[in-house]
Amino acid sequence: MRWFIGDLQGCAREFDDLLREIRFDPARDELWCLGDLINRGPDSLAALRLWRDVGGRGIVGNHDIYGLLVHSGRWPRKHDTLAALFAAPDGPALLQRLRAMDALVHLAAAPGSKGPDVWAVHAGLHPLWGDLHGLAARVNGRPHDDEWLESPELSFMTRVRCCTETGERSKFDKKPEDCPQGFRPWDELYRGATLVVHGHWAWRGYYRGPKSIGLDSGCVYGGQLTAWCQDEDRIVQVPARV
Repeated sequence: MRWFIGDLQGCAREFDDLLREIRFDPARDELWCLGDLINRGPDSLAALRLWRDVGGRGIVGNHDIYGLLVHSGRWPRKHDTLAALFAAPDGPALLQRLRAMDALVHLAAAPGSKGPDVWAVHAGLHPLWGDLHGLAARVNGRPHDDEWLESPELSFMTRVRCCTETGERSKFDKKPEDCPQGFRPWDELYRGATLVVHGHWAWRGYYRGPKSIGLDSGCVYGGQLTAWCQDEDRIVQVPARV
């Protein structure tokens, strides 16, 4: 079965709890993390090691981009929780696994399953993007270097919450019903037919919309860690350990 998990942000213990709850078996199941695997939470190193050990895949998120660009020296370091990851002997290899992640992935449902086909992205999609298959091939096909991590497409895909019909982004990050005047949640402007599964919007929490599912339920803030099984169209959650 294919599972998608919302933002880990270094919440390794909850990640382990969730994998146990869904009885994840690397020999049988497939795991996709929807970005922001690291930072803010208590143990990014353990979270990445567990993700690696179960054969996890993922979509790059804004906190992953921050960690990669700080580690490469391209961005100045701010307050973060990445010291143990940066200092670990296997830290560079784990960071390279993050760098190898794509930004936008189409995943067809298994034949005979209950779930729909999906696009997986960390934050959301630009209202004017039409040919998503072409966009994904072009963006993911570029070398995943520092310039790629700073590209306009990745900036939008990993940071959008509220935007205008022409794709102007707001930095607003609270509840979707409170988007500033002239801005709307990006998914209300999404014109595609394929379901989009994403993370990034902790204030919104888990939700199921007409054409999108949000799985960031704010575990790092004391909420829950959420998984969605595409094959069974089923949600499983575990609480944050406080």
